[in-house]
Amino acid sequence: MKNFFFSFPLLFFVSGLFAQTDVTINPIGLLFSNIGISAERPISDNFGLEGTANFSFSPYNVFGDDFSSNGFGLRALGKYYFKPDQGIDKFNIGPYARFGYNSINFTGDKVKNIRLAVGFYAGYKWVSKGHIIFELGLGLGRAFLNNYSSNDASFDAGDWPGFNIDGTGKLAIGYRFGTQ
Repeated sequence: MKNFFFSFPLLFFVSGLFAQTDVTINPIGLLFSNIGISAERPISDNFGLEGTANFSFSPYNVFGDDFSSNGFGLRALGKYYFKPDQGIDKFNIGPYARFGYNSINFTGDKVKNIRLAVGFYAGYKWVSKGHIIFELGLGLGRAFLNNYSSNDASFDAGDWPGFNIDGTGKLAIGYRFGTQ
């Protein structure tokens, strides 16, 4: 019985390794101390689910004042692909949801930002015969929560018209593991 409880989850995990999985990274973000890694799996012939994790860390100096910014973000995308050729590829549209947290430390103060947004995304994915991926996409939505807080005050910028607009983008390269 012990072997069954160990073998069944292991079998499920290993079988998932042979399914199509697209893993991408944002090369531009690496230049600015921001790591964004995405993984996408097909749910059907025309639909994929993508999860993205972003991590940012950047110390900088402005007019002699030292700042450090650290944060993370999570994004979920549902992508519907029109006329895919090689698994999930080509033009896609779908909804997105994202959550982000950022903390900026500077000269005796700390500002925190928490953001929750949903929106609509459109993009295009190219897949080479060698399984190399290049992807571009843009999304626009609404931030339902965009809370800023410091040692002294707090406000939700999502309540102000114009400050509740959310944008997201993707410029990524990667590799497709497995086949559909």
